[in-house]
Amino acid sequence: MGLIEKRLIKEAKESWLPDEQKDIQKEVGAPVVVDVDWATFETDEAALKNVQHLGVRKLANAFRVICVDELGKEAVREGVKRIVVTNLKEGAPSVGLKDGVVTLACVFAKGSDGCITDLDIAKILTRAL
Repeated sequence: MGLIEKRLIKEAKESWLPDEQKDIQKEVGAPVVVDVDWATFETDEAALKNVQHLGVRKLANAFRVICVDELGKEAVREGVKRIVVTNLKEGAPSVGLKDGVVTLACVFAKGSDGCITDLDIAKILTRAL
């Protein structure tokens, strides 16, 4: 891991990630933990620059769609305890829910071409809840 990646990870942990997590928790009304698998980003500057807006923010937007009413909020409170965001070097992006853990895996270095839209995330999670 180079200095640029170290700085981007430090900035994320101290600056935007806590705010994004609070935003998601406020939306769903539950203490959902947002974890980024930093080890998958360590050597990928481009991915680190995209993870906030194309990963965590899209998840927050998806939860806004799901939690539009009390039924949605209740489903998320009961079904989601943790969110994990992972960077892929190649392959197809995916999102899933298993055992209370939402996993979002994208090729963040490819920008929006390697990621899933917030509405698609919402559709997939709504079906899983």
